[in-house]
Order: sequence, then C-alpha cells, then structure tokens
Amino acid sequence: MNILDYELTVAQRLVLDRYTRFLGSLHPTFRNIPVVFEQRRKSGHQLAVLAWDSRLENARFNEQYLQGFWGRTEDVRLLSSGYVEDLQVFTHEALEITRQTSRNEPIGLVDFRLFSLSRSPIWHLFPPKNIPDLIHELALRFYGLRAAIRQLKHTVGEVYDESFGLKSVFLRAMDHRCCQCHTTPTVVQELFRQPVTTPVWDIEYSNSNASLRASEYKADVAALLSTFSSVSSRMGVFLEGLYHRTDGVINELLRAKSASRLGELNFNLASINEGGTECLAMISELEIWLRK
Repeated sequence: MNILDYELTVAQRLVLDRYTRFLGSLHPTFRNIPVVFEQRRKSGHQLAVLAWDSRLENARFNEQYLQGFWGRTEDVRLLSSGYVEDLQVFTHEALEITRQTSRNEPIGLVDFRLFSLSRSPIWHLFPPKNIPDLIHELALRFYGLRAAIRQLKHTVGEVYDESFGLKSVFLRAMDHRCCQCHTTPTVVQELFRQPVTTPVWDIEYSNSNASLRASEYKADVAALLSTFSSVSSRMGVFLEGLYHRTDGVINELLRAKSASRLGELNFNLASINEGGTECLAMISELEIWLRK
C-alpha cells in the first residue's frame, strides 16, 4: 500500500478547520440580517425580508459533527488496533503450532483451544467449537470495524453534500438588498457598516472601508466553500479506500475458514495480516491528520 495515494495535507486540514469555524459563525451572522433591515426601515426605507432557509439549521449539527470527528476517528483507530492485534496473535500462534506439528497437519485435528483467542471473554455470536469458528470471530470483529468506518464515511458525505447548499444560501443572503426601495447597499455591505453587526472572520482586510471589507469577506468565504468541497471529497476518497481494505480483510478471513491444512491457513493469514496492517496504517494516518 502507498499511503501517499491517499495523503491528506496540512493545507487541507486548515481548510477543514476554517470551514468548521464558518459553520459556527453562520447563525450569529444571519441573526444580524434582520437587525440591518430594521435599521434601514428606521431610516425611512421600505422593510426588506429574507426568508429563513432550512438548510441553515443543519449548519450547527455539521459544526458539531466536524468538531467531534477526531474523537470518533480515534475510537475507530483504537478498535482497529485491537482487532489487528488479535489477527497478528492468531497468525503467530498458527505458525507456532505448525512448527510443532507439520504444514500438512489437517485443521480438523488441531485443538482450537491452543489459540488464545479461544479464551476471549467476548464473542460476537457464540463461543467457538473449532478453528473455523475462531476465524469467523475474527471476521465478525472486522465487520464491526467496517461499520464504524462506514459511519465516518457517511458523516463526511453528508457534510460534503450540504456544503453546496450552504454556498448558495450564503451568497444569496449576502447579495440581498437591504430595503425594498433600493438595490444597494447589499446585506453584506450593510453588515460591515457597524462593528456590532460585522461578521467575525479570520482574514486580514486590505482596507478599513466597509464596502471593500464586505467584498473581501464574501469572496474569501466563497473561495473557502469551493475549496472545502475538494477537501471533503478527498476525505471521502480516503475513507472509501479504508472501507474497501477492511472489506477485503473480511472476505479473505471468510475464505480462510475453508483451509484444510495448517500450511494453507498460514499462507492465507500472511496476506490477511498485510491487509489488516494497511487498514490500521490508514486510520492512524487520518487520526494523526485530524489531531494536528
């Protein structure tokens, strides 16, 4: 495996952080829009109205999803680490039993209680009665890992899909007129006219002029939303690759149940261990990236 094929960069992480902060800033910013409308009305203009868009409701949830994403990824890494260790111990013990017997030893003649996995206090279905049952238990554990990865993938996919809607909601609101009788100033220009309604954002403006700052703010957020689509897509590709590798481990374990002799089982386990190690390496890479 070449992790560089799925590499996530520091620059991409910064985009993820900024997008998360943007989600948190949306509601305070949009709460100030009726304030500037009312200020225009008091100045003698016809009151403008901007309908609330339901897509804004999910912004809070998505902010929370992204803030908690590292913690959920760490949980998946710990799960992966434990299951890969189970697989490695099982493989080592199979090799040791082979050294004490023979590569041609029939699986059915090997006492499954020689494997430490047989003494596990927890079973996904039922206690084992033979070596194929032990292998099936390993597969079930990786099923659980795959389900956890699927949930991470689902979260990223939802946030990615909703980012497109947020872009249109944001730009439409910022370009909305501040009164019914004039096309200008726009909402974003009026928001920047007073410190109390100015959106909190993390860029250094080139000028103190309210209209210029409003333009720079809108352009920067629009660029962030476009870049975030690329970053979340990359995260989705990463998690899809991780999901398929985990699925491959499961399928290989299920096939290994049919091994008739120790030599055949050892050969299968060598390949399965490689896949398990790749899964752990990928989830560790994602967790480290999120932890930076």
